[in-house]
Amino acid sequence: MKRLLGVLALVLLLAACGQAKMSEMPPEEAKTEAPAETPEEVDEYEALIAAAPVAQVGGEPLSPDGRFEARAEGASGEYVSGIQPPEHLQIIDRETGKVLWQDHGWLEQSILWSPEGGFAALARSARTWCCITILETENWTSWDVALPDGSSIPEYTFLPYNEPWGEWKSENSLDLTIGQGGDGGEQSFYQCDVWVNQNGVTGESRERTLETLGSWDFTHDGQPETVELETLLFSGGDAPEYLELRVLDREEVLWQDNASAHHVGENSFYALQLDGQDYLLQYVPSMGQGFGSYQYRIFSLDSAGEPVIFRENHMEFDINFGSPVHESFDIPKIAAFLREVHGYLDQGQELVNTLWGEIDLGNVDYSDVTALEQALKQFQKEYGGPVE
Repeated sequence: MKRLLGVLALVLLLAACGQAKMSEMPPEEAKTEAPAETPEEVDEYEALIAAAPVAQVGGEPLSPDGRFEARAEGASGEYVSGIQPPEHLQIIDRETGKVLWQDHGWLEQSILWSPEGGFAALARSARTWCCITILETENWTSWDVALPDGSSIPEYTFLPYNEPWGEWKSENSLDLTIGQGGDGGEQSFYQCDVWVNQNGVTGESRERTLETLGSWDFTHDGQPETVELETLLFSGGDAPEYLELRVLDREEVLWQDNASAHHVGENSFYALQLDGQDYLLQYVPSMGQGFGSYQYRIFSLDSAGEPVIFRENHMEFDINFGSPVHESFDIPKIAAFLREVHGYLDQGQELVNTLWGEIDLGNVDYSDVTALEQALKQFQKEYGGPVE
């Protein structure tokens, strides 16, 4: 039993992803001699080792094209929590059998390959910590995933037990879940983008949040759907960079769309009730190079999640006053459109909104056409247009 306690002490010294080799023990610890073991204790320990299974590789051991394989090789001869870490964790070329990458084994190891096999995300766990490493498969350089503030995954924070810890959304983008959830601790969600430069593989992580906004019957089948919003935050800040709105039929995604803080991605959606029925309202008033293209649509969803248009409208104008390319700034038409769409917006519940392209008319009453037209005339005057 003394030897069991000695092995457990060694494992607890594994404090970080790159500092777990037995040879990297602090000198004062390495010099400490364990008390002599009795023959009975030696026999008991060897019996435990003989009965303990060797921890294997979880997740996806084979790459998508079948070229690479992650495997546990050998047995470490250490008994920890009823299992043995393998002697080595390896990635091999299946055609030649050549070892392309190798590390010592761990209590738990799991691998996920990117869709094209250019990257492998490797999760490893000891008793008090875990880490995730991204490997690129050209030169086998690695990057240890860091949180958005640059720190490592905190000690005593672990990956989920009964759900995926990661999912590659594209060849260069990995979604991560850190934390066990439930009684095991709060979960945090991240998007990790990776790329290869002259120094090898590197990456950046951004926090993801998921919020349930409510339930509406957008399919008009008498069974409400759940609406959730996923937000991706700017690195090191609280401002949203990317948002994805989803309508769920039970747990399946029925429909989704996105919005971004960037100009080309501006978007807005509202939940709207008309004549006792629930609808989605999308409004996009985009501006570019002085040209405005405003549009909205009100729609429900069919059983397959396809939009069924209930009402829609659009208008175009430009504010290049005094320029040869100037075409139209029809004040009555613009005022009528703005009154119409803002009438719906005032009735709706905002779900997501990253708009910034709508012209600024100040504190105007959009339900008053006369006031709108006066505000548009003032806007035209301030931007160099003709004065009536």
